[in-house]
Amino acid sequence: MFAIAMKTSLAKIVSTIGHPLVTIPLYVIVVLFSKNDTKSAIFLTLLIVGCIFVPLISWMYLKSKNGSYTNFDVSDKKQRRSLFFFAIPFMILVTAVLYMTHQPEKTTLSLLFATILVVVSQLVNYFIKSSLHVSLTLYLAFLAIPINPVFGFSMLFLSILIGWSRVVLKRHSVKEVLVGAIIGLTVGSMMLYFLTLNA
Repeated sequence: MFAIAMKTSLAKIVSTIGHPLVTIPLYVIVVLFSKNDTKSAIFLTLLIVGCIFVPLISWMYLKSKNGSYTNFDVSDKKQRRSLFFFAIPFMILVTAVLYMTHQPEKTTLSLLFATILVVVSQLVNYFIKSSLHVSLTLYLAFLAIPINPVFGFSMLFLSILIGWSRVVLKRHSVKEVLVGAIIGLTVGSMMLYFLTLNA
């Protein structure tokens, strides 16, 4: 019993630390302020984090609080549909603003492929509930590799731990984790190819 409790506790810690709503905004802020002047970094942060992640976190919190979502991870396949329909328009809008205001091409492409990943996950969700934790962590790893290979490959390793944690916590089956991994690897490698092509 003690071993099972420890395993579950560790899985909860890994799953929380590796939550995309934690890792991705932090990564975005650090990269934006290290690669851009302060004025541009503030603008891009307000646009990406303020117009995508803040509304999304607020939506998930409210839905979880009023019982529409079983949990903050939105682990129910049917409940997840409304999450996609809420998030995708924000992502498309911000991507369009980045393009129309001539922001750095790498930033625009990164968000474009992130949007593609979420759209693919939405379509796949009609058949199987893929792990967004795993797919988005893998995507983040591909974003990081060109900037900091050590951090990027660390994220690849973290994605394996996250997949394990999602199965232990019974939020996903092994099959759902593998589907999430395939989506993340496919879209992430495509994004990395286009970033390299336009370097």
